[in-house]
Amino acid sequence: MYRKEFYKKGREAPLKLSRPRLPLMIFLLMILGSLLVGFLVIYEIVATHSRGEYLRLENRFIKIDLPRNWFVYSWKTENSTGDIYNVFLTPPNLLSAIIFKIHDEKATQNFMKEYNLTDALSVATFEIERVYNWTQSKNENASIIFEETGEIELFKKQAGYSKIIVKDGIETDGKFYDMSFLMMSYIQNQKLVEIAFWGKKEDCEKMSDLFETILNSTEIRM
Repeated sequence: MYRKEFYKKGREAPLKLSRPRLPLMIFLLMILGSLLVGFLVIYEIVATHSRGEYLRLENRFIKIDLPRNWFVYSWKTENSTGDIYNVFLTPPNLLSAIIFKIHDEKATQNFMKEYNLTDALSVATFEIERVYNWTQSKNENASIIFEETGEIELFKKQAGYSKIIVKDGIETDGKFYDMSFLMMSYIQNQKLVEIAFWGKKEDCEKMSDLFETILNSTEIRM
């Protein structure tokens, strides 16, 4: 079960971070470009698993319940570096998203080696760093106004997490807004699982309880 209690207190900190390649945010924006097509494909799967106001996405990688009016895009990448199964969820009227990434053993090994990562917590902080670097590439005045890193109970496992709030970190309708980004990760059976909760700060706050409900309905199948 996902719990909100964190073991390590956050701190306010202006932070200068290194700039790795292929920021996660660019990847998310690429996903948004084909979101509707993906929803139409996956809807045929989840529509047969209706649960009142929720639909269920269930396969050999994941079981998850989501509100009926949400968009969902699910896909798997396969190449010589390993396989990664991805799920992208977003509500229709808020600028926010939930992302799941499930790596197989080979993908986990290559990812950790490529970026010199040692454990689940280092994965979470790494993803936070490259998202922050992406925001600065879009707005040099963007700055971290809140940072929190530590451990959390997730699916009855200890996971690493890192969260930032970036002032003027996201742009929509020609205006900049504060951005919230939470990354959680854990490794089980040598397989890495990443879960991100990202978006406009006030929209993420509106979605906070629903995010918890969705996580508590989720089963990751390793």
